[in-house]
Amino acid sequence: MAGTASAQAVPAPSPSAPLIAANDNRRAAGERSGDVLRLRLVVDTGRWQPEGPDGRTLLVQAFREEGRELTSPGPLVRVPAGAEIALSIRNNLRERVSVFGFVARPAMAAPTSLEVSPGETRETRFLAGAPGTYHYWATSTGRPLVQRGDVDSQLNGAFIVDPPGAVPEDRIFVVSLWRKPGSVPGTVDIGAINGRSWPLTERLDYRLGNLVRWRVVNLSLDPHAMHLHGMFFRVLASGDGLRDQPYPIEDRPFVVTEYMAVGETYEMEWTPERAGNWLFHCHMVSHMAPDTESPRYGQHQHDSDGSAGMAGLVVGIRVTGATPAAAVSTVTPRRFALRLREEAGRYGARPGYRIDVEGTDETRLSSGPTPGPVLTLVRGEPVEVDLINEMTAATAIHWHGIELDSYFDGVPGWGGTAGSITPPIAAGQRFTAKFTPPGAGTYIYHTHWHDEAQLSGGLYGALIVLEPGERYDPAADHVFIAAYEGPAVPGRREPIVINGRSAVVPALAPGPTPTVLRGNTPNRLRLINITPASFALTFVLTDGFAPVQWTPLAKDGADLPQHQRRSREARQLVSVGETYDFEIQPAADKSLWLELRRGNGEWVAQVLLVARSGQ
Repeated sequence: MAGTASAQAVPAPSPSAPLIAANDNRRAAGERSGDVLRLRLVVDTGRWQPEGPDGRTLLVQAFREEGRELTSPGPLVRVPAGAEIALSIRNNLRERVSVFGFVARPAMAAPTSLEVSPGETRETRFLAGAPGTYHYWATSTGRPLVQRGDVDSQLNGAFIVDPPGAVPEDRIFVVSLWRKPGSVPGTVDIGAINGRSWPLTERLDYRLGNLVRWRVVNLSLDPHAMHLHGMFFRVLASGDGLRDQPYPIEDRPFVVTEYMAVGETYEMEWTPERAGNWLFHCHMVSHMAPDTESPRYGQHQHDSDGSAGMAGLVVGIRVTGATPAAAVSTVTPRRFALRLREEAGRYGARPGYRIDVEGTDETRLSSGPTPGPVLTLVRGEPVEVDLINEMTAATAIHWHGIELDSYFDGVPGWGGTAGSITPPIAAGQRFTAKFTPPGAGTYIYHTHWHDEAQLSGGLYGALIVLEPGERYDPAADHVFIAAYEGPAVPGRREPIVINGRSAVVPALAPGPTPTVLRGNTPNRLRLINITPASFALTFVLTDGFAPVQWTPLAKDGADLPQHQRRSREARQLVSVGETYDFEIQPAADKSLWLELRRGNGEWVAQVLLVARSGQ
């Protein structure tokens, strides 16, 4: 986790402090007069209830417009290119406030816009600059953006500069995070999107076939891996709050999961193609599950409170409309079963889990219980997968990246449609998932029960969809899954492994048997990160001294355009929920190392790859 929380106590909310309202970013702040926006902001303290009036009340600082209520996020600043902004900021706090982001774009650095002393009002004027998605933020503690976790964690807002002409039809989502001072990162966090935590986040209603455009702004102290269920989206532009770079049309990423560093922004568009309930959420488990002090921690009331067992950085999407009748398939669905089993005491007092497949060929990546078997499907071939729960707890399986009907997407208590909501798979019960994969590529199946123990304990695996007529050949097609081998222990390094093994931390698991490649022939490397929270893992392929070259083929299961398939240095950050495919052609008898490094460059796991001739 980025940032370090201070050890100060959480101030008790005063009943006299005003309530902080959620801001859906649908109304631009200020008053326009010609090409000038006059904006008067106030910084004050208020009571924030991101979980609603029955949840926790937090005393935090926030922005408001003069004469209006405090909001989280702060008032939306939205102007056309060429506009001038006349800004005043009044500080009602007892602390000095440093304000960032009120500068002309693009900007090459992050200078302080204003320093405002207690009781003071400061003014500034500047040109908005180039079109794009930007933000502003402030601190009363002197901490940088990556460390604002508590009292000043909500001092921020979106800043949008539109191209000349009509304002585009879009939605803006600001991601924020409050962290209890002194707590271990990820244990007592409250994540919010536009000031609310799931299940109180806004429900978004769309019609089939309508183009949807969003802007996402990360103003929290952690990176995020934002995942859209059931459909791909295109990233139109990305930035860091100071600069915004549109992608050329032919280079727009086509993904289901997009990584966001602290302070980053992106603009995306997608088209609802299937009716039903869907999710857009951060894939880090701690950002989408109740924290340790939540009254819902450890409880999964999927079919009673509508929360689907989740909390935090989650938005619900409801797609309506008549789906065109599909042609009647004459192909008999391929049917097989996954048995979800529990192994008591594998991690001390905590159980481990394993997945066994019946009714189809099985390829396992290790001799141990994790990961689950590699599932190979065929594009356009219908399947019916019996999920048999032989564990003592309920669960659910999500087909990450697969475009399928909402009911089978694996989100109990939310997926499906009104009157037909996906149930949890209770202990001793089964559920049959039915779908026809429309695209070949590298995907993931994993538990969508928001308990880190199930994911870190082994309920995950690779899902490979092949083109008709293709055959999965593990001698030249290699899967490498970064995951946890057992629960993370606060204060210790995460138990990260590749394919259930680690050669760097032997106390976690025995070193892996070398992976044999085919020499002098193309080999495909499928890289997956399904850890609960390691958002910045980088795979590096080296010859033992320096990175070698590889050729990118696909991201999240979608093939890259041909002009992007150029040989480059073999180094790739793979965030939580992302998959990447690369191709290498090693010389016979060549040895390579596939290293896994955390954000600070520290090795956490590695695999020896040995190229053999005649394999």
